[in-house]
Amino acid sequence: MLKVINPLNWLKWGGQFIYAYLLSIPWREASKAIPALVLLIVVFVGTAIAYTGGGDLRNKQINQQLASAYDIDDFETAELLLRRQIASRPDDLDVRFRLGMVYSEQEKTDEAKAIMQSLARGNRHLESAQWLLQNEYLGKKWNELSEDDKEEFGDLLELIGDEKPGNSGIMQLRADYLIATQRFAKAIPFLRQLAENQPMRGLQAAALSRRLGNTAAADKLAETTLERVEDLFEEEPANPILALAVVQNQLFLERHAEAVRTLDASIGRMKTKEHRLQLQQAMGDTIVAWIKKIEDQPNDTATERLRVLKMLQLALRYAPNNPRVLTLVADQVLKTLESEDDGVIAIRNALVKGTSPGIAHFVRGTSYLMKGDPERASRHLKLAAEHLPNSSAILNNLAVAMSSLDSSNLEDALKLSNQAIKQAPKAGPYFYETRGQILFRLERYLDAIPDFERALAVDALAQKSHRRLADCYKALDEPDLAAAHLDAAETLASKVDEKDTDVDEPLIEVDEQLTEDESGD
Repeated sequence: MLKVINPLNWLKWGGQFIYAYLLSIPWREASKAIPALVLLIVVFVGTAIAYTGGGDLRNKQINQQLASAYDIDDFETAELLLRRQIASRPDDLDVRFRLGMVYSEQEKTDEAKAIMQSLARGNRHLESAQWLLQNEYLGKKWNELSEDDKEEFGDLLELIGDEKPGNSGIMQLRADYLIATQRFAKAIPFLRQLAENQPMRGLQAAALSRRLGNTAAADKLAETTLERVEDLFEEEPANPILALAVVQNQLFLERHAEAVRTLDASIGRMKTKEHRLQLQQAMGDTIVAWIKKIEDQPNDTATERLRVLKMLQLALRYAPNNPRVLTLVADQVLKTLESEDDGVIAIRNALVKGTSPGIAHFVRGTSYLMKGDPERASRHLKLAAEHLPNSSAILNNLAVAMSSLDSSNLEDALKLSNQAIKQAPKAGPYFYETRGQILFRLERYLDAIPDFERALAVDALAQKSHRRLADCYKALDEPDLAAAHLDAAETLASKVDEKDTDVDEPLIEVDEQLTEDESGD
């Protein structure tokens, strides 16, 4: 029994069997079996090749044919060969990607996109995701994308970003995507990474942190960014981009006086006129920001108003054509028309004289309009319109003035009002209220109603607009609607003092069109 389970005995018996088998072969007749053996070997090799999909030899031949097809741009042949490879190797992602590229070369865009999307979504294939990003999304505007496109765009950026975590271009795209989709908290880490090589990305991260209500983190990020750009600015003190970067951080941190000093010192260091003008415009913007900060404080006194006017004088000295400066000049001059302070009056008059003729006439005309002198208002507003024919603000106020003179001017006033609404980038309720008043005086009540309804959005215009709507509906024999609007007007009258006048409130605004080149200057 022990012999049976002993492996050495099994080896002995096997050797004896093989020896006996070899002795039994008729070796003298063995040559006759050679053809059969050769045939058996050929069949075995052929079967192996068939079951391996062509094996190395077949793949080598197809790859050679593919290379030849690519060399002569024979993409139809390449497509055929790749389809054969896919038929034998359907799970080969590289072959499917190459077929998508061939479709792309043949301008079969839909077929190429379908393959790339399948690979990117189902297999997280990096090259396919990069192709989709490059060909389907880069260069397009955000509002051109559908909701599905936006979702796919985000998925592609995440896939590529995970595979290439150090790619700054992808990080910036991911940050922009997250900002566009209002996911600020997720965008901040990417911006902080980018800030290592692009310092101003830190200020962008600070702005998002402030928007999220994290003031401490925002200030810290801005402080860090300011230190970095100041170091760079010390190395290149004549670089206008770095000067502006320093100022932007100082303004973010509400260090307005420092920002003004930075610009004042930098302007003289600039090597070209273009760079000096760029910083001078920035000086105007900086002073405007400082003034707005001052006005946010509850200290509207004659002293404070005088301080603001002096700051505007400085702003005009640096940037006489800056649209924000000119807008604020007009606003401040009109606000101080009732002031009797000698210092305020002197600087106010100097500001009007220091601006362009078009702005000066606009301010004078609007002030006369507010004082109830439509004749002088029309005169100066017409002169302003000659200098600045594309200003919707001037045209609107001129329409108000002309309609206040006498009924013979109503048709011309209506044309001006229509032109103002058409030219305005975004016509507001004041524009429509002006036109509504003119249409009402022309007894075109049905046309006036939509304009007065738009004017209801502004509290200062709501009470009068309700009264005009009541008059319109009464004239159109709609007593119920007339009564409803009259009740609404009475309700508003009980809350605020009514300032009743046939002349509607003019639009006190200077838009950026007021800074265009003035004919005749």
